[in-house]
Amino acid sequence: MTGDISDQIYDLQVEAYNLPNGETQLHLYEAALRLAERSRDLDLIFPARLYVACGAGNSGYEEKTMAELAWCLAVFEKDRERFLDHKKFLLSILKTFLCGVSQYPHVTRDKFDQLLGQLDSHLRHFGYSQRTIHYVRMSFARSIGDRETTIASHDKYLEYPRDEMSHKVPAEAESEFWYYWFLEETEKEVETAIKILTTKPSKSFTPHDTYSGVLRSLALLKQYEEADQYQQKGYRLIRDNRKFLELVGFQIAYLLHRERTAPAIRMFERHLLWGLETHDQGSRYIFYVAAQHLFTAIAQEKPVHKLNLPPSFPVYQDSSEYDVQQIIDWLEKETSSLAAAFDQRNGNAYFSVDLPRLLKY
Repeated sequence: MTGDISDQIYDLQVEAYNLPNGETQLHLYEAALRLAERSRDLDLIFPARLYVACGAGNSGYEEKTMAELAWCLAVFEKDRERFLDHKKFLLSILKTFLCGVSQYPHVTRDKFDQLLGQLDSHLRHFGYSQRTIHYVRMSFARSIGDRETTIASHDKYLEYPRDEMSHKVPAEAESEFWYYWFLEETEKEVETAIKILTTKPSKSFTPHDTYSGVLRSLALLKQYEEADQYQQKGYRLIRDNRKFLELVGFQIAYLLHRERTAPAIRMFERHLLWGLETHDQGSRYIFYVAAQHLFTAIAQEKPVHKLNLPPSFPVYQDSSEYDVQQIIDWLEKETSSLAAAFDQRNGNAYFSVDLPRLLKY
């Protein structure tokens, strides 16, 4: 019986693995986990939970990643030897999760340090270098606006050799791009982005972030031909995966800069549901701030606008006719609340001051 279930689980996981990241892939991983739990075989359940954790993170359901990861870590720490074959997968998921955990303001800096210490303990136990620890700390610091720690951790991680726990070379290159983006070193940022986007693509890595992230700097340098191309190509890559809600915000900001309000509004209509449903508060904030800038810009010209918005939108209108100021007021209330939560956790004004400035140019 267990053998039959094992084969079914394997088939579902292979089918999921061969799909693009997204909800369909996640649903297959979750179906495999349900079968594994029916078997009550911990050796089937453990890897099945890891696949769900990974699939959830890749499709924008990080809250599921958090839950599955916590379970797997607890089980792994009780019996490392039993699950030794899964250590690299587990630690890779934890590493990736920690690089993005800053998006949840309820995760305090002390909690991050605790989780990073947990990762550090496992890496040291298995003989890995400190490159990954400094890389993760840099990613977290950059996301919360901690300039001093970002620079120090960036310099530290480059001192250590790469090993099998390091991010892949293209991913590290993209992280360098965001490093310069954060420091607002525009020319270095664009130089790094162009190098990434003109390099032969890897089968296992697509620079989704770079296409949308570089738009602001290209606009500031008046390189609109490249920017327009990257905007269109970048949006095609992200439009079907809610994981990229933050990048949709960057897209809207660029379209507003180019005075292309009609496609920017269509993006807002298409992706508002993601913003309402996501647990990723950082991405929600970026999306809402970009939308707030957009509607503020069009309010005087068109105070009432016909919009196709989901019924779950708090100021939804059956008539589809919206008072633009009412939408602005709702967005302002949401962004103010989120910014306050992030700034309190971060100990600075990065969310309330710097990010809104970077999204309006």
